[in-house]
Amino acid sequence: MRAVVICLLVLLGCREEGTSVPRASGAPLRLVSLTPSATEVIAALDATAQLVGVDEYSTFPPEVATLPKVGSFLAPNLEMIVALRPTLVIVDDIHKPSAAALRDAGLATVECPIHSLPDVERALRTVGARIGKTAEAERVVEEIERALVAARAARPARRPRVLAVIDREAGGLGNLVAVGPGSWIDELLAVVGGENVLAASGVRYPKISLEEVLRARPDVILDLSYAGRAGTDAWQAVDVPAVKAGRVLGLAEPYLVAPSPRVKAALETLAKALAPP
Repeated sequence: MRAVVICLLVLLGCREEGTSVPRASGAPLRLVSLTPSATEVIAALDATAQLVGVDEYSTFPPEVATLPKVGSFLAPNLEMIVALRPTLVIVDDIHKPSAAALRDAGLATVECPIHSLPDVERALRTVGARIGKTAEAERVVEEIERALVAARAARPARRPRVLAVIDREAGGLGNLVAVGPGSWIDELLAVVGGENVLAASGVRYPKISLEEVLRARPDVILDLSYAGRAGTDAWQAVDVPAVKAGRVLGLAEPYLVAPSPRVKAALETLAKALAPP
C-alpha cells in the first residue's frame, strides 16, 4: 500500500517529460536546476556533485556558488543550459515554454512546482526516483514528518498574531507584499502556532498598505524582505503591538524565503522568532 501511495503522489505532483541525453553506462548524471527550491531538493538527496548548473538565485548548498548560472527564475538561458549537456533539467510550472524548448533540443525535463510542504515531499520522491535516490528521498521525507510532529507538539498555548512581509521598498514601508493563506510561511506558521493576520486574504502573497498593518495589530512582525536585511528601523514608527514589544525581526534564511527540504531548521527558526521575549 505504501508503494502505491508514493506512486500516486509522484504522478499527481512532478511531471517528467523529454528524451534523456544518451550517456555511457556508468557515466555520472548531469543535473541542471532552475529554482532555488529544486537545487535544495537535489542537495537533500546527496546529489550536489551531479549538479552542473543552477539558476542565479540558488545559494544553498555553498558548493553551488562556483557552478555556471543559467539565468534567472523568470528568464532561463536556454543556450547555456543546452551547452552544459545535462541529462535532466528540473523546472517549475512557470517554465513550460522553456521546458518545451529544452525537450525540442533533446533534453529530459521534470516539472516540479514547489510552493508548499506537500510539493517539497513530492519533489523529493519524484527527483529521487529519477536519479536513483529513492532511499534518500524517503529518509528526508521521514525527517520532515518527524520535524512537523515535534513542532506541533511544542506549540505555545497562546497563538501570537503574526505579519510576515516578503517585500517592501528599501528604507521604507512602501510596496508591502506579505504572506497570505496557502503560502510556504503561512503553512509553517500554522505548524509552530502562529496566527497569520492575513489568513482571510484571498491571495497567497497580497499587496498591503500601512493602514492594513495598523488594522491587523500584529504581535510579531517577520520581515523576510531583501530590504529587511539592512535593518528593521523602518517599522519603528508603526503603532502596533509588535513594535511596542520590540518583536520586529528581520529573517533572511533561504529556507524561509523559498520552500526547502530544510523544514526542521525553518520550524526551529520560526518557533524561536515567535517565542515570548
